[in-house]
Amino acid sequence: MKKRYFTVCLMISLLIIFSVMPSYAAVREPDVEPMALYYLSAQASISISSNGTAEAIGKITGIAGVTTKTTVHLYLQQYKNGKWVDIGDWLDSGETVNRTLTKQNTVEKGYKYRAKASCYAYSGTKSEHVTKYSAEVYY
Repeated sequence: MKKRYFTVCLMISLLIIFSVMPSYAAVREPDVEPMALYYLSAQASISISSNGTAEAIGKITGIAGVTTKTTVHLYLQQYKNGKWVDIGDWLDSGETVNRTLTKQNTVEKGYKYRAKASCYAYSGTKSEHVTKYSAEVYY
């Protein structure tokens, strides 16, 4: 009886597998396009010293000969009452290929913190936007 039950289960499993495979193979992948046309990378980072000074950094690296302007909108965020709240907000923009924005702010103990960098890379009148988050740091 157990052998027959095993055989039936095996046959059903094989039928399911082989009926799903042809439909999966028929799915056509869309043409792959580059995600970023006007920048190479973007990042956000945070560190907090023992005296409670948080340093948040937002950075975007453009492409020489392509990127004409960069913008970094940097936020220092605190996790409070179940949500991320902005406790610092800075903006830097200009006609350069690369941009790094570094800011410091005093933070209070007992919370998690992170940096958020909302970055733009421009090529003439066209632009791309990318948002990066740092690791979370508990202080």
